[in-house]
Amino acid sequence: MPAAMVEYYRFKDAVKPGMPILLDISWPEELEGEYKSSVYDYSLEQRVMRIAMPSYKGRLIPLPKGTRIYVKIVDKTSLYTFQGVVLWSGMWEGDNLPSTIVTIPEKVRRVQRRRFNRLPVRLIGKYRKEYEDVYHTFSTIDFSAGGMLMVVEEELKLGDKIFVTMKLKPDLELVEHPAVVRREAGMDKTTLQRFYGVEFQEIDMNLEKKLVRFVMEKEIEFRKKGIIY
Repeated sequence: MPAAMVEYYRFKDAVKPGMPILLDISWPEELEGEYKSSVYDYSLEQRVMRIAMPSYKGRLIPLPKGTRIYVKIVDKTSLYTFQGVVLWSGMWEGDNLPSTIVTIPEKVRRVQRRRFNRLPVRLIGKYRKEYEDVYHTFSTIDFSAGGMLMVVEEELKLGDKIFVTMKLKPDLELVEHPAVVRREAGMDKTTLQRFYGVEFQEIDMNLEKKLVRFVMEKEIEFRKKGIIY
């Protein structure tokens, strides 16, 4: 799988008011988690940005001064990331909006992504071929909201339609979900296991959002554990 392309952009060329933000907080420990926000405005001279007061599970959180944050600013094809520190939280006098002030760098890291980010992760599930009732076990090498690279014992062919069942977390499960084999990715000559890239079919907006969220949560979890960087 080719690595995502990483570049550095000047802050003013990358970040615009209204862009959505994901904040990953690792300190203080009692505030650990992923928060949602958006860009209000920023000052390059003062090296600060005003963002919407971050929310966590639907509740606004006035992050205390000194909170360390890992910022992901999202556009359609990329993520702009940097590390910063919270300077202030409260009601902004200019427009009376709940706001948070954070430090910003001169340049941000831009990661150009596929439509769906692929996460290296081992998951277990089962599948059956179209018109068959026999289930086979599979594991994954990577997973995204659009598909996965799966490891199987049986031979599949390009264009084969399969139905996938796998539990991703307690409240998220794919049950008999249709997918199509799009790519042959080789075979392990020792174990004779085969690798196939499959594309999920019939992903509605609601499910897509849940799968994207699952991948992002796992990515944050793995990064904290030092599994990915």
